[in-house]
Amino acid sequence: MQITLSVATEIRICMTSAILLMLSMPAQADLPKATMDDYVWKVLDPTRNSNYFDDKCEYDSLVFYRKCLETSLEKHDNKLSKKWGLGNRVSREKDTIYIKVPSRSLPLVFRDELFAPDGQSHSYFSLYDYDEKRQLLYLLRSFPEIESTVLINLKTGFSQEFDGIDLSVSPNKERITTIERYVGEENITIWQKQKEGDYQIVYESDPSELKAHLDSYQNRDQRHSFENVDIEWRSKNSVLIDFYYLINETDDVGYRVRFSLVKNASSSEWQMIPIK
Repeated sequence: MQITLSVATEIRICMTSAILLMLSMPAQADLPKATMDDYVWKVLDPTRNSNYFDDKCEYDSLVFYRKCLETSLEKHDNKLSKKWGLGNRVSREKDTIYIKVPSRSLPLVFRDELFAPDGQSHSYFSLYDYDEKRQLLYLLRSFPEIESTVLINLKTGFSQEFDGIDLSVSPNKERITTIERYVGEENITIWQKQKEGDYQIVYESDPSELKAHLDSYQNRDQRHSFENVDIEWRSKNSVLIDFYYLINETDDVGYRVRFSLVKNASSSEWQMIPIK
């Protein structure tokens, strides 16, 4: 997304004014401690991923809702499968995704559960992302209030479900970072691959450490909107995580709160380092 110099200048002026306003208020313990130089701004794309399935089906009745959803998902998934060159391996028919992998005679099967749109059993799968180089396929599993990500290794047929939509696999596929976006309950988790092939948690961020760094940018009594996350593996033992927040929900420019997680070669413990 490109911005002209005049618009970018206006954005900076507006954001600068907003921060100056906050800093000019009477000194209180719950006001931001960060200085103007600490704020890094970024224009945020409102679409999280171009492959994200947007459920536009209306609920007139369960029968019509299911029919609409099945048709829409089938179109969405088969279009992506063809686009990614997986048409002979990944396909959807009505409420089910079929994935062929070399290690299995029968395909992997992921079937939607559509009993009641407002019930806990209501969930559906959709194709989300594909890493061709590493042969990793990502499915979203959508519930009424939350979403999870299913990671599938197309070489081995291994699959595992993780909470949330923010997931990143390390370069050697031995570790995974996941993020929880809930405002006030943000969390960073690192998973380690086990001998059996599944991933187990080896690190969870300390809520007090996260909160202390976030509080330096935010008013402690009024959290800003958590809009986006960038996860960048620098190496198998180092990952950089950027949280982006909006001061107002209608803004399209957010500020960054950065964390670095590192593990020394001589230690089995991960360390979180807040970065300004």
